[in-house]
Amino acid sequence: MTDGRDPAWGPGPSDGTHDPGPTGETRRDGASDSRSGSDTPASDRPGATASNSWDAAPGVHSAWPPPPVTPPPARGLFVAAWLLAFGGVALLTATGVVEAQGSALPGTPLRLVLSVGAFGALAAAFAVAAAYQLRARAGRPPERYRGPSPLILLVLIVIAISLVAGLLAASGRLSLVAGSGGTLVAVSLTTFGYLAGIWLFVVRPHVLDWRSMGWPTTPAALARLPVDALTGIAVVVPAYFVVQLLAGLLAVLLGAQLPDVVPAPRSVPGAFETVLAAAIIAPFGEEAFFRGFSMTAWWRDLGLRSALIRATLFFAAAHLVNVIGAGTGNIARTAILQFVVILPIGYVLGWLFARRGIVASMAGHMTFNAISVALLLSATSFRT
Repeated sequence: MTDGRDPAWGPGPSDGTHDPGPTGETRRDGASDSRSGSDTPASDRPGATASNSWDAAPGVHSAWPPPPVTPPPARGLFVAAWLLAFGGVALLTATGVVEAQGSALPGTPLRLVLSVGAFGALAAAFAVAAAYQLRARAGRPPERYRGPSPLILLVLIVIAISLVAGLLAASGRLSLVAGSGGTLVAVSLTTFGYLAGIWLFVVRPHVLDWRSMGWPTTPAALARLPVDALTGIAVVVPAYFVVQLLAGLLAVLLGAQLPDVVPAPRSVPGAFETVLAAAIIAPFGEEAFFRGFSMTAWWRDLGLRSALIRATLFFAAAHLVNVIGAGTGNIARTAILQFVVILPIGYVLGWLFARRGIVASMAGHMTFNAISVALLLSATSFRT
């Protein structure tokens, strides 16, 4: 009798006999399975598990000492999260009412206070929800994922960054004009949010460590950095042009076009800012969150194939924010185009992460964005 898992990916994570690394099944001694086709040691792979001790052999789950008693879920946190969420929605509704009657009310200070209160309450709601899930899942076996849902953590990060960016914009300290530093600041804030959220809710409570999320932390892994990076570049370069061909065909069929995510720079400083923000910082943060954290978390519970599919869909859905931000044209058609075009590159990056770790997927992501930025700059005339 089987559990429905494809045997090609090895036994399930709950059987205590394998390390759900990126390239297939591993034995109890940590050696790689010949089916994987990878020379990456099991201990350096994303998704590698450990017993109650972080220094124990991957995948070996000792029967003694017995696992700790599962703490009762903190129902107070559950209730608090919902109350904060309802409060945030109520404040957002009040903000909309004030916005609609702006000519009749002394609006600007009131709208700002209501908006800050709404986003603050919603951020607190998702932070409390993440803390609740940490408490509720603490009794899971060590080889399972015991942290908050990647979706909850993503929403928390987006709300928190939106709150900070809104305050900076209201104070006149943030502008999205290319060359002003606004794009670089916004992307840097987002990347900081990704890393801070992972550290606070995943690494600090010992749910996952950086090594298990694919980051090179051993001499052997560091020695493979050039090969991993070159692999990511070699895979993504042809994939880029396939994706662009798909985007062009779908754009004609749907009568839509992809939104302009990065403003076209008009000066040399603006070009430098665009390259730094779009081709280096953004891929770094997105790979840390969508592959290193999210895919590893689902890998622990669902196996590689399901984790790869879910991470690909998650990555594509998260990029729909670009469509909402653009706010032009037929939003439904543009959203479909954006989602379908992001899917293949998200799958390729997930495959690279599974085979070679986060350095390969990060190098591939940077390459994809760098080609796009290079084409953008080649069609841009700069002020002298």
